[in-house]
Amino acid sequence: NAIGHLISELLPLSTVVTPNIPEAEVLSKMTINTTQDIESAAKIIHSMGPDYVVIKGGHSNDSKSNDTIYDGQKFTILEAERIPTANTHGTGCTYASAIAAGLAKNYTVDQSVEEAKNYVTQAIKNEPGLGKGHGPLNHFFMLS
Repeated sequence: NAIGHLISELLPLSTVVTPNIPEAEVLSKMTINTTQDIESAAKIIHSMGPDYVVIKGGHSNDSKSNDTIYDGQKFTILEAERIPTANTHGTGCTYASAIAAGLAKNYTVDQSVEEAKNYVTQAIKNEPGLGKGHGPLNHFFMLS
């Protein structure tokens, strides 16, 4: 089973894992509706081995799109406005890649996640409006 292997083989090797709420529900085997649920799920996922858990709030019903970072001791909330757009295809991959880029630049995990959150938020705000349905974000917004 793929999820079992993810939990037993990959999570213990991970510095940061970045599940969205539906993914965090699968990993933690719980339903997430509240901030307390997010924190409980983060603790469960952290117990599986990663150094940091970042539960992304884009799938929440909140008026904001807040992300929760858990390092095994404390929770940090990264607040962001919820941007009304369907052009969010690729945000999770972009976020994880931007975190990895920050770590490669010797930023701390907290700095990397914060920079990545800001980058993805701006990329969504500046989405190019391509296609129909869930279109892409704008990775090149800084060049405009």
